Amino acid sequence: MGFFEYVPESPIGGDIQTQGVAFSMTLFAGTFENKVDRKGRVSLPADFRSELPEGGERIVYIYPSPRHEALEACDKAFMKRIVEAIEARPLYSDDEEDLNQSIVATARKALLDETGRLVLPPDHAAHAGISDLAVFVGQGNRFQIWAPERFKDHSEKARARAKNKTLTLLPTRGTEGGDA
Repeated sequence: MGFFEYVPESPIGGDIQTQGVAFSMTLFAGTFENKVDRKGRVSLPADFRSELPEGGERIVYIYPSPRHEALEACDKAFMKRIVEAIEARPLYSDDEEDLNQSIVATARKALLDETGRLVLPPDHAAHAGISDLAVFVGQGNRFQIWAPERFKDHSEKARARAKNKTLTLLPTRGTEGGDA
């Protein structure tokens, strides 16, 4: 069996349906390294900027990764989905409190300036060990921001773990076993 497996009987299509609300998926893909200036400003990669809505405030939410010594970031729509998933847990449960404290309470809204730069909060940059360079790593609906040396180590370990895993591809809406 290869890395990808196609499962035609799955009913899930291109957009995600959550409690009757359709979400269009943002696609942050690729890995990019950018310089961080002395004020903590860094350019969001053009490929990532193109996934954010045009006009108005262009923002991302940045928070320390709950799993890694890195940062996680997403757009407002995905942050709302994270909050909804946390709020689906029993109120005042340890799970609900831990996830709220780890993600929602630490998230900072980062506004992109006219050149596509954002400011990394100093405490977040310190958590991730980011100083003069930042590596942006697409994760689909969200992206990670790493210090280069930490990402290199993490990436090698992740690739080694992925070697024996498979991925099931779900059909896109309106297709029966082929590409859309």
